Amino acid sequence: VEFSGASSWTLVAFEKNLERKERRDYGVQWDLDVQLLISSPKWLQLHGLKRNKLTFSQILSKIGFQHKEDYVSILGKLVASRYANGLYRQYMTGEDGKLYNLTAKKDLLFHFVDCLTGAIELYKQRMEWLTTESRQIFGVIQEQSITIVLDFGVASRAEFDLCREALSMVFKQQVAQISRFNIIQGAQDLAKWQEKTVPVSEASIEAAVEWLWAIEYRPAVCHSGPTEAIMEALFDDTTEAVYYFTVGDMAECMRHLLLQKISGCPCPVHTVSFNAREEETIALLKELSHLTTGRFHAFAEREDYMDMIETSISDEDEKALLTQNSRKLKGNLPLGTGVREDVYLIWKEMEEARNALIQVQRILIDLPNRVAAIFLASVDCECASLACLKPWLIGRIHVMHADTT
Repeated sequence: VEFSGASSWTLVAFEKNLERKERRDYGVQWDLDVQLLISSPKWLQLHGLKRNKLTFSQILSKIGFQHKEDYVSILGKLVASRYANGLYRQYMTGEDGKLYNLTAKKDLLFHFVDCLTGAIELYKQRMEWLTTESRQIFGVIQEQSITIVLDFGVASRAEFDLCREALSMVFKQQVAQISRFNIIQGAQDLAKWQEKTVPVSEASIEAAVEWLWAIEYRPAVCHSGPTEAIMEALFDDTTEAVYYFTVGDMAECMRHLLLQKISGCPCPVHTVSFNAREEETIALLKELSHLTTGRFHAFAEREDYMDMIETSISDEDEKALLTQNSRKLKGNLPLGTGVREDVYLIWKEMEEARNALIQVQRILIDLPNRVAAIFLASVDCECASLACLKPWLIGRIHVMHADTT
C-alpha cells in the first residue's frame, strides 16, 4: 500500500529498507523515548512536531514575520505594505502563497535543520520499533493489567511452536513492562495460568513462559472454548483489557457465538490474529474489537518460511530452527487488514518533518553566504524526498560561488 503525497518515500519503501537492515534481531538498543508502550497519538503528543514547535508554520513564526496586505476600498484592490522595502529577504510559502519577511540569522536556521533531522531519525526508529519483534506480532500493549486468551485452533505442530516462541517474546519484551497479567487457554478443557492477574516480576514472567511451553499440542476445533475463556477473563475485576490471540481461521458457528456473547462487554477485547488466511476471519475480529472498543492487530507469516519449517527434520533441529527464525519473524499484513494506523500516523509525521526540512534548506540556500552553500552541499540526502533537490542545489551553489569570486 502506498500513500500519495509530496514525497516518494512510502510505507512500502520503509518496509523494504527494514528488510535490508535486518533490524529484527534481538539486542537492538532502542532509545527510551522510542519504546514507550503507548498509542501513536499519545506518543506524538510527547514527541510530535507541534509539541516541540517544529511544524513549518511554527518555524516561520520564529524566523520572520508575515508580509501583510489588506483590501483598500477606495482603490478597490489589495495593497501590500512597503515598510522596510528591500531590507528583508522574503520567502513565499508554497501551499497558501503567503509572503514572509525573514529576520533569522543562519545559526538559527542551522538549529532548526538539526532539530528536524533529529525528529526524522526519532520517527524512523519508532516506525522500526513498531514493526519489529513482539510489536510486529502482537501490536503494542497499552494497559497495565491484562489477561491474554490463547486460541491455537487447528494450528500445525510447527505453527504451534512458532506461536509459543512469539508469545514468549511478547512476555519478555512487553508484559515485563506492565503491572499485572494472566493467561487463559481457550480449548476443550479451559486452562488458567492463575485464578486472577498477578503482579509482574522476573519470576512471574519466567513462570508464565514455562507454563506456555508446557501446554500440550492438541489441535482441535472447540466452538465454545475461546468464548468461555474470554468470558472468564472478563469476570476478573483486576483486568483492564483482554487480548484475544487467535491462530488461523475460525469456524462459522464460532464467529456467531463470539459476537453474541462478547459484544457490548464493559472491558475492551483487543483481537490479535496470527496467520489468518480468510478475509472473513479478519472482518470478524475487526468487528469484535470495534464492538468492545478494543483494537485489532494481525500478522501473517510469510509463506516461504512456513514451507521451510514444514520440511522433515528432527525435533531438536526443528526447535533450534524455530527459535532462530522466530526472532526474525518475516511476514506481513493478511488480506483485508488494511494499513496499521499506529504506523501510518508516525509515517505521516515523519513526512511532515521531511517537508519542513526541505523548506528550511531552501531558505538557507538563498542566504548570501557561501558557507551556507557549502553546508547544504554536504547534507546527506538519504531521504528519497530530497533526491529531487540535488540538481537544483548544485546549480545554486555554482551561482553563489561565481558571485563570491
